[in-house]
Amino acid sequence: MISTDRSAGLADSNRATRSTRSIGSIGSTPTSTAEAAASLRAVQSSVLADLLTSYPYNSASQLHEYFGDGPLPWSYGGSCAWQSFEAGRLVAEHSGVGAEYRIDGRHVAAVYRDADGITVLDPYLLHRVPLRLERADAVDGAVSLTAAAYPLRSRADGSPAPSSVRVRWQLDDDSIGLTYLRFSPRRGHNVISRSFLLRPDQVLTQAPPAAHAIRPQLLHSEQHSVSVRVVHPGTQQLAELILPLAGRQLRIDTRSMITKDNQGAVARQGSREFDRDREMVADAVGVPPQDVAGVLLKAAALHRIAAPAGLELADYSLEDE
Repeated sequence: MISTDRSAGLADSNRATRSTRSIGSIGSTPTSTAEAAASLRAVQSSVLADLLTSYPYNSASQLHEYFGDGPLPWSYGGSCAWQSFEAGRLVAEHSGVGAEYRIDGRHVAAVYRDADGITVLDPYLLHRVPLRLERADAVDGAVSLTAAAYPLRSRADGSPAPSSVRVRWQLDDDSIGLTYLRFSPRRGHNVISRSFLLRPDQVLTQAPPAAHAIRPQLLHSEQHSVSVRVVHPGTQQLAELILPLAGRQLRIDTRSMITKDNQGAVARQGSREFDRDREMVADAVGVPPQDVAGVLLKAAALHRIAAPAGLELADYSLEDE
């Protein structure tokens, strides 16, 4: 898990360089408690909406930052923890309100608390609005919520099948359960993709953690691929470029890459579908396709050099979702 022994400050300044047009346009300084709460929620909503389409999930970014030549440009995005750190940084920049960073293993979410309830920002889970839970809505000691999320998939008959995030805030122990569900076209029903439990005793007091705590987590056996996953700002479609890491005999070249489209269909290098998905990822990042591929190739090489002897990685599934 990510250590709670921290000494590092916020991310390097080049990661903070970005456009804040939509966020910066939020209203004037609030003059009452109610106005302050409304203003904070407006900032949280704007930050989340902006990050979902401009700061993608990128499991290669921190390999470059901590084992390579330094951070990638901001538009390449960051790992799940860094997506939450970036959400917290931007909310603080535009509201003055800091986040509580709760962790579950290697996962991090930004949590905001007030007298009436809590708000969770976890961009990795692709929820489309902030996860706001009101204490007054508690039933049998818990507050539950289901929020829409990306990707926006469709069933075989063409009907919509959006993803969702289920949240359960248990008031007695202050734990927050997060469950991310996606529609599986192959199975024909929703499936659990990710699940986390955020406990109040597992909190980072400074983000990100110190480098000596981060590096081992980047070489964890759960990390069996490097990838860039985007929600395209124009189409709102999901696309991902992936380079599996499993197996020390695996080639580190573009021939090993695959993509996934908005429906979770896998495409291999050399196919028209692969080129389409790769170009969508590159367009969302704002760079040529070969640059995104190069970032993954370099990250995979860095991982192979830094990985401890005997590290076993599970094979990456090549099945359609």
